[in-house]
Amino acid sequence: MHNWVEINLDNLRHNFEFIRKMVHPSAVMPVVKSDAYGHGMVETAKALRDAGAEMFAVSKLAEAVRLQEVGIKVPIILLSGVIDGEYEEALNRGIRPVVFTSEHLKKCQETAERCRKNFPIHIKLDTGMGRLGFRIDRINTVLSMVSTCKNVVIEGIMTHFADADSDDLSYTRFQCDLFRRAVQRFQEMNIRPRWIHASNSAATFLFPEARFNLVRPGLALYGPTFFAPQLLPVMSLKARVIQVKDVPPGSPIGYGRTFTTPERMKIATVSVGYSDGYPRALSNKGVVLIRGQRCPLVGRVSMNLITVNVSHLKEVREGDEVVLMGCQSGASIFGDDVADLAGTISYEIYCRIGTNPVKRFLSESSQS
Repeated sequence: MHNWVEINLDNLRHNFEFIRKMVHPSAVMPVVKSDAYGHGMVETAKALRDAGAEMFAVSKLAEAVRLQEVGIKVPIILLSGVIDGEYEEALNRGIRPVVFTSEHLKKCQETAERCRKNFPIHIKLDTGMGRLGFRIDRINTVLSMVSTCKNVVIEGIMTHFADADSDDLSYTRFQCDLFRRAVQRFQEMNIRPRWIHASNSAATFLFPEARFNLVRPGLALYGPTFFAPQLLPVMSLKARVIQVKDVPPGSPIGYGRTFTTPERMKIATVSVGYSDGYPRALSNKGVVLIRGQRCPLVGRVSMNLITVNVSHLKEVREGDEVVLMGCQSGASIFGDDVADLAGTISYEIYCRIGTNPVKRFLSESSQS
């Protein structure tokens, strides 16, 4: 096999259990949207369900339907809500949309009346993120509307932090205070949702006072990051060396001749490229592991191939395993490491690498 992605489900379950113990007695709602950040939504959700997850969050209705089709029976929340044509299906399937506009709230009530069912929803308040949510200065309007929606059940109230991963948490504290006061207003109106939630991964670790009774970890489930270095890596990207050759000084390497050998070098060509999820931005920047040692990428990342300087290795052969992200012989390259070199964030790296069509799901009990 030329290249592949490995997903360590044991490490995933470890990270979930670590978070669950840390936030107890708050509950944990794993976020598995966008194919579980590239990790494989179905397999990830099954592993987390078996580890004790009692609810999930996704972005869109199609994701929730897919989870139900493979036997996920626990409640599922739609972070991006529903759109026209989806309200009735969500209600009939017991899927909980996040509601963030007056029109959405009205349509939920109309659908519930028509179907003669109660419609559980989560109300989202915009406390300063500036994306989805009722503006906090419209709280009176929201409360007035909710009081007239007799068939809508406010199962949860939520918000989202703008920069909970910042060194300066003053804005997160400001948002949290606004949210706490808004929740109090709901309670004063005798609206007491089962779930109060605000914390993404960063806030879960860095801002404990915002955990309320439910947290929404996404990134932290999938491996170590700067605010949670103790977590275990879940995704690896691996490939094979397919040629090794000695190259004289002054030899151009790769498209555009962006690298020229300054001296005699040993160059390994590796069977992976941007079509396999490895960012082209890592041209002349990336680092890989071969035989447990870090080897710099030279030349451009092309569609199916990269070239690596292996001059310092005592031995390297065709067929050797190459780790582009993951661990090998005690050395490691984490998602944050790849993201820093590529000038992006680990979320994007995971989602990009996750498009690789070859995934192996690893656990103690099975390997696929």
